[in-house]
Amino acid sequence: MINHELQAIQAKHVNNLTRLYTGEKLLTAYSIVGTYAGYYSDCNDDMLAAWCAADLPVVIEGILRDGIDPVSFHPLVIEFNPLGVHYVDALFGAKVYRSDGQIWSELLPGGLADLQPIDINTAPIVQWTLKSIEKLLMEVPEQIHITCPIFSSPLNVAINLFGEGALMDLLEPDPTVLRGLDIITDSISGLHKLIMTSFPGNRVRFYCSSNRYAPDGIGHICGCSTQLLGQETYRNYFAPLDSRVLSTYPHGGTIHLCGHHAQHIPTWRNMPELRAVQLNDAATDEFPLYFNGLRTDQIIYLCPTEEMTIERILAISGGQRVVIQVQM
Repeated sequence: MINHELQAIQAKHVNNLTRLYTGEKLLTAYSIVGTYAGYYSDCNDDMLAAWCAADLPVVIEGILRDGIDPVSFHPLVIEFNPLGVHYVDALFGAKVYRSDGQIWSELLPGGLADLQPIDINTAPIVQWTLKSIEKLLMEVPEQIHITCPIFSSPLNVAINLFGEGALMDLLEPDPTVLRGLDIITDSISGLHKLIMTSFPGNRVRFYCSSNRYAPDGIGHICGCSTQLLGQETYRNYFAPLDSRVLSTYPHGGTIHLCGHHAQHIPTWRNMPELRAVQLNDAATDEFPLYFNGLRTDQIIYLCPTEEMTIERILAISGGQRVVIQVQM
């Protein structure tokens, strides 16, 4: 049940996070606890109906119960992630399949130069997604948010579609290779825009908003594979593409990092659209590099590790500019 107490607590947490993004120093460290209960499967009406009937009520009950925590922010967000990180791959025709509990995609033949534009407005998978999000919004109380699918990032999608060949293409890129990257970027940006125009009002948010919640008007992209690139390659080819996607949102966006990406900190420092980074695993262990190397107005979300504990994070940051992710 969503009562006045729950609404007041949620409003307080959102207000505190908004203040953090505007540069205000909070009196205590900000912590967030996500409820990851995504829907990973084929894009299938029967499976969605079964999930809504069996699992959705349990998810709603859990987030309403936890959302009343006055200390840590438990966002009222339900993850909707059809095809996992391979949603955009499927849009371009890659075969997506489940194996050993994970979702994978097969490489496409050819390379970036062979990629052709896609009309996302008529693509069956996109039409199904819009219809499914609309159904979910009708199934849950109006105060609960739904996430859009994982639209990833231009680099991630390029590698998912063509493997290491996508990186080899950039050794001596010609206009057709760069055009392929533009096609991917335009599709990702178009998907974000389509979600925003189809569901105005910020009730449909970016993926992983359950534990990477950001104020209204801020988006999110993946940055996992940037660890494969040298500083110059990322700065010259992919940083402009990431900026294009982030600038789709009125107030920019955030990027997820989970490996050794610190070589790109100077580039991200100079990217005005980048409002925050989200660090997992090896990236969290390098937190001091991010805290000292990024702009002072860039927020850092962190999942603590054995090496980079909450105590160390607070000692380094004084609790400022950080969002402690208590659990994934």
